[in-house]
Amino acid sequence: MKTCLVLLTIIFAVSLKAQEISTVEIKPNRPTKIQSETQSSTTNAKNYYQSSYSSNWELRDHRKLGAGVGLSGVFGQIGGVADINFDAQNSAQVGFGNGYGYNTFFMAWKNSFESQFLSPYVTIGYSRWYNSDNVDLRGNSYILDQVLSSTELRNGKIGVDFLLTNVGFQYNQLDSEWIGNSFFLEFNFLYSTSRGHLIPAASVGSIYYF
Repeated sequence: MKTCLVLLTIIFAVSLKAQEISTVEIKPNRPTKIQSETQSSTTNAKNYYQSSYSSNWELRDHRKLGAGVGLSGVFGQIGGVADINFDAQNSAQVGFGNGYGYNTFFMAWKNSFESQFLSPYVTIGYSRWYNSDNVDLRGNSYILDQVLSSTELRNGKIGVDFLLTNVGFQYNQLDSEWIGNSFFLEFNFLYSTSRGHLIPAASVGSIYYF
């Protein structure tokens, strides 16, 4: 009789234990929403700050803003320039500069052709050269000397508008620790609408893309 009671007790305990195990919810090993978002942002960061690009278009598509410096030509003597990349091919460009006794400003639409390290581009826009001081500008600027008279240059107060076209070549660093750097050489064509003169010039500079 004792043996039967012991056996019944063991069977009852085992059945309870089995029932308890069967009711435990087995959850699949899935990443949480926070883990997924973290992994996604990490992946995006890796894509953005990748170590190399296959072309200048891929660089511009990932890095939307460029800032740099320019010398001569449309900059006067020295100035700054910014590229705002709307897509891989098209960008808006804004620049400014100065020389002795005058300032320059330009804004343009830039179209870059797909290439690797050396890519051609063209820009079309507007440029203004101006000054409000009585400074003798004779001999200070090749471009101003072409469109203004000696009297206007001597008086110094100027405001000249140009239609601007640039044809250039840009070297793009697509890999290594210098990735994002670029150097450009461009030929400027400034057309004075009021004087009817077309003036060729040239600029050089460097732009870094973020």
